[in-house]
Amino acid sequence: MPAPLIECVPNFSEGRNAATIEALRT
Repeated sequence: MPAPLIECVPNFSEGRNAATIEALRT
């Protein structure tokens, strides 16, 4: 699951937190 954001926040799950990642990318 390659994701540059995940490197900064490994605590993030690949499910509900995906929406949070999208928000951070905005």
